[in-house]
Amino acid sequence: MNDTHWREHLKEAAAQPLPGTAAQRAVLLGLFLLALVLRLWNLPHIPYTHDEISALLRVFPGFWETIQKGVAVDAHPPGVQVFLWAWTRLFGMQEAVVKLPFILLSLLAILLLYRFAFAWCGGTVALAITALLAALQYTVLYGQTARPYAAGFFTTALLADQLTRYLGTGTRKALVGVVAGAVLSAYVHHFALMVAGLMLATGLFLVAAEARKTYLLACTGVLLAYLPNIPLFLRQLGYEGLGTWLAPPGPGWIPDYLWWLAHCCWLFAATWAVLLIGSAALRIRHRGTIRPVWAIALVWGLAPLLIGYAYSLWRAPVLQYSVLLFSFPYLLLGLLAGLRHLRSSRAVPVALATAAVAAFTLVSTRKHYQVFYHSPYVEAIKGIQAAAEHPHRLALVDAPPEKVAFYMRHWNLDTTALHFHNVRNMPVPDVAALLRSPGTASVFLGLTAGSTPELPALVQSTFPFLAERHDLEEGQAFLFHGTPVQSKLDDHLWSRLVTPEALGSADWHVDADLPTVRDSTAAGSMAPRRWDFSGREWGILLDLPVYQVAKGDNDVIEARLDAAMGPGKGLKLVTELMQGEASTFYRSQAFPTPNGQGSIVSAIPLADVAGHGQGQRLRVYVWNEGGNPAWVSSVEVRVRQGNPWLYGLFQPLKGPLHFP
Repeated sequence: MNDTHWREHLKEAAAQPLPGTAAQRAVLLGLFLLALVLRLWNLPHIPYTHDEISALLRVFPGFWETIQKGVAVDAHPPGVQVFLWAWTRLFGMQEAVVKLPFILLSLLAILLLYRFAFAWCGGTVALAITALLAALQYTVLYGQTARPYAAGFFTTALLADQLTRYLGTGTRKALVGVVAGAVLSAYVHHFALMVAGLMLATGLFLVAAEARKTYLLACTGVLLAYLPNIPLFLRQLGYEGLGTWLAPPGPGWIPDYLWWLAHCCWLFAATWAVLLIGSAALRIRHRGTIRPVWAIALVWGLAPLLIGYAYSLWRAPVLQYSVLLFSFPYLLLGLLAGLRHLRSSRAVPVALATAAVAAFTLVSTRKHYQVFYHSPYVEAIKGIQAAAEHPHRLALVDAPPEKVAFYMRHWNLDTTALHFHNVRNMPVPDVAALLRSPGTASVFLGLTAGSTPELPALVQSTFPFLAERHDLEEGQAFLFHGTPVQSKLDDHLWSRLVTPEALGSADWHVDADLPTVRDSTAAGSMAPRRWDFSGREWGILLDLPVYQVAKGDNDVIEARLDAAMGPGKGLKLVTELMQGEASTFYRSQAFPTPNGQGSIVSAIPLADVAGHGQGQRLRVYVWNEGGNPAWVSSVEVRVRQGNPWLYGLFQPLKGPLHFP
């Protein structure tokens, strides 16, 4: 196929619903079944994600109420939210029921993209792209998620397919498909709208001259159909992106994205390399690629990434892996177009080998089903239910209250029989007060994304025996006891304690002139000694390279100060990371009340620190600001073993799961 015959090839491909030889269609069927199995695997037990729950919380009984309260406050077009309103009214909110239509759309998109790729580059390229789309975590994950991404993946694929068929046949049916794909894309997601706009603009240059007027009328129809959404779009354009929680992309964003596409696995990365290098070599040997394919790759595939990257840097952060799903297949087409010159006898082995490696690494390296199928919200609710069966167990969860309430309703739980405290954004001293509740023998602690990092150490300061720990993607669950238990766990990897009686490790620096006194509240001659900070601000410091303290990327450095405070305030425990003379992380926890004794805890979650703290120094010190009367009994720094799957959906897994 060359620049003068590409239109004829599109017309030939459009003559069949699924073009290709019998062998190619058989392989396509196998790849489609693989995609089906990977997306429907254990469907009833796929939990809702944080984003899905947020969307379902914005589904209201009335249509206009959903528009006003569920769409107008969101940053997405109304299409998916309106669909969720209608679908859940008809079929309910069970996970499998809500997710199923999105899974089906993602599967239909694969068939449409096969037809599209076949028309432009032939069966070998179409099968290679289908193999990747069938088994990549990228497409499996978002296909299983009831959000705009599977829907936009389908609508943009529909537009690409129908535009291709219109370019080849010029039929009214295909043009109607173009309009439908473009309008649906516009109402699904703003990035899908952008991709659709780029497709329509490219089509204007590719359409036959005699059909250009009709094509422009169709594009005008798309604009008219989108007019009702313009006020909402302009309002959403004024939102400050996702800057409250999403950082602008840094220099490592694209390498991280590419590594994630390779399933964070050298085997799959090598598979990608063979495909890309082979495609490039064949393209060079056979003198290039037809110009429309270059336009598709650069305008449909690469431009959305560049636009999103620039907008995120100069306006507001919006760039995520999810929004590039709509343009990803067209970038693939440009990168793999050279494979159309591959011998036909090698096409099937290449597609099957690619699919096999992708599916194998999806399960073995990415552990998709273990990571994605366990929800911290579900674990928190189960912990609350278990606490109700143990009268002396306190249940604490750190989660968005509306998410907890959603599951309470979703599972039809009797909230009057379930007693728990949601400590989201609760000051640490108030949480400490809850731990002093009389009659408490054990504490369940459920954590989700954004939880206060000090909570495990705070609970363990009062209930020192860890009986259970469960690590999840973006969450954890703990069970602590106040008395020894048979199945006690120890998840601390390193510790340094200093007291007046036993100065402990040489890693601690205690001022030689820091006086000590006996604890006047203790009886007998063996009353423990305390450092007297009255009239001074400094005196105890630990200063070590982070690599000597914590080895894991997601480890949590915890510091604890036991002390008593006289009148006034100002006693603080400070944890800090230093890069040279600059502070890169600073956290200060104040003693809760004057005229009392107790503990202060502070924590550094290395998972959320640039470079995981490596190459930096850890400083932990006591600061008695103002020099008010204060007496310190001990200071301890410990490292709690990190959750290796904390960000496991979008980052490399940091190791095996020691606490499943």
